[in-house]
Amino acid sequence: MSSVNSTLSELCKYDFDAVAAYEAAIDRVDDKDAKIQLKVLCDENKNHTVALNRFLNQRGEEAVTGPDSKKLLTKGKVVLADIMGDEKIIDAMLSNEKEMLNKYSDALELDGLTVQEREILTKHYNDEKRHKAWLEELSGSLKH
Repeated sequence: MSSVNSTLSELCKYDFDAVAAYEAAIDRVDDKDAKIQLKVLCDENKNHTVALNRFLNQRGEEAVTGPDSKKLLTKGKVVLADIMGDEKIIDAMLSNEKEMLNKYSDALELDGLTVQEREILTKHYNDEKRHKAWLEELSGSLKH
């Protein structure tokens, strides 16, 4: 598997991990407005997996069907944070988003991406920046 293919596959797994973490957060957070927004962000990550799998298929690679072992860390942060309430759940999600941004940033540095792949990865990166900004705003409001 080429480095681009490997990176696309890893991004897809990471997006599946993010979906699992968002679903855990949705199940645990008490704030109704936060639940609604978390669902929107979760759906965006689901859409990311579809696009990334399309690229993998176009490159002759098998589709990624779910998260990898990283799920234990991304979802686990949220599950453990549940003990401490909404603020800690959102902080755990924010930590996950920061990692996701780094993954997409690294991917955009790769040579060998097609124009379409680069455009979609840039869109995903911008989605993740928006996710992070919203989580930062929510985290700040929960601390007051």
